[in-house]
Amino acid sequence: MNIAVIGTGVLGTGVGLTLRRHGHAVRCWNRTPANAQGLVEGGATLHATPAQAAEGASHVLLLVWNEEALRSVLEGPDGLLQAAQPGQVFIDMSTQLPATARDLAARFQAAGALFVDAPVHGSRAEAHAGGLWIMAGASAEAWAAAQPVLQQLGASARHMGEVGAGCAAKLCGNHLVSTIVAALAESLALARKSGLDGHQLVDVWSESDFRSPIVEGAGRAMWDGQFDVSFHLRTMVKDTELIRNHAETLGVPVMLSNTVHELNKVAQNLGWGELNATAIFKLCELMAGIPPAVGSPSRP
Repeated sequence: MNIAVIGTGVLGTGVGLTLRRHGHAVRCWNRTPANAQGLVEGGATLHATPAQAAEGASHVLLLVWNEEALRSVLEGPDGLLQAAQPGQVFIDMSTQLPATARDLAARFQAAGALFVDAPVHGSRAEAHAGGLWIMAGASAEAWAAAQPVLQQLGASARHMGEVGAGCAAKLCGNHLVSTIVAALAESLALARKSGLDGHQLVDVWSESDFRSPIVEGAGRAMWDGQFDVSFHLRTMVKDTELIRNHAETLGVPVMLSNTVHELNKVAQNLGWGELNATAIFKLCELMAGIPPAVGSPSRP
């Protein structure tokens, strides 16, 4: 198949390379062309505008950072809405509000194209390995058209319901993971001030009933001061804002997520937004009266 990838950041590059391994022709566009170099070296063709990248593609995958970036690749004479052709399948794999997905589905439908909101859990490693966990919202027709591509990109690809359901599922999941990461950071700050060996403590947690890959992997990285990026802290701030906005429309209290959102904002304002989201641990250390450990190249 001929597939376009719009946005070649952490996820987009991995998704594009996975598609190349499956033998697809990949066309791509990125706001900063230099950031598409890794995908171009993997055999993709870089184009000057989103519309040019989507020309002749059966499926167009969108992997952009926020709604502003999404609207920028859709609107105008070089945008995807202007270029959409009947039968094309547009798959938004970024994290957006369900209301945004429903609006876009209607606009693509007017052009005779299909739309799927299909955000993911997973990051750099999973994108490169074709191991993302994909949650899709779509009509039955759009899901059937998108499923062959999504199955090649994910360890799982689930149809969660109509358009918007994928975005809602992603926000529910991000609510869970953001609060787990924050609780882990607080626990480890408490452990550090208690004089405990964090590695031994993570070993105990990894053997217990509340073991998880997040607790083990993120816990060790926090303790060692390693904040190499798989998911930016600034992106966590953006996503917890979306959680709050979506919950507000439904009248659902999300008090834990709101607290985590404010803590992440503080960490971002302290200059750690470009680090991994686990850098909230640095804030927890500071609030505990412990200067963040020095000596790691990942700690500014």
